[in-house]
Amino acid sequence: MSIIVKILIVLFLIGWTALGGWLIMKYGALFGPHSDHRAETPGARSFGLAHIGAVWIGAFALAVWFLFL
Repeated sequence: MSIIVKILIVLFLIGWTALGGWLIMKYGALFGPHSDHRAETPGARSFGLAHIGAVWIGAFALAVWFLFL
């Protein structure tokens, strides 16, 4: 049972890394200035980006921790 959980965690980490790579490739479209939202400030965009980064790194760290537990 333990090996199945570890395989699932490794598969999650591969998918999570692919998602992170996709986010980086689409950085300009996803996190750049929005033409329809002219009132959106650069601070609001950077806060959103920091939140996404914190969640991504936190989930990755938890998965690695459970993998080596």
